[in-house]
Amino acid sequence: MTAVKGVSQWQKNNDSPRLSVPAIVTSKRTNVSRSAENELHSTYTTYYATFEFESGDRTEFVLSGSEYGQLAEGDGGTLSFQGTRYLGFQRSQ
Repeated sequence: MTAVKGVSQWQKNNDSPRLSVPAIVTSKRTNVSRSAENELHSTYTTYYATFEFESGDRTEFVLSGSEYGQLAEGDGGTLSFQGTRYLGFQRSQ
């Protein structure tokens, strides 16, 4: 079921327009999860950033660790995304 949902979201993102809009980074967070397979334990970190648009609406995206590390709360700039897919953030000069 999860795989079907993931493929469905992937297709919805592909069908969505690519947008670039002014936004502000309002918060950042991480989620550390642990898995155990065949007595091997691994931890995984998921990185999130929430952006606020000029309308006051907010949305949260999953980012890579390096993208997450380059953002600071309060940064303003241009957010690029497609559906729920984060494409990038260009900080204002």
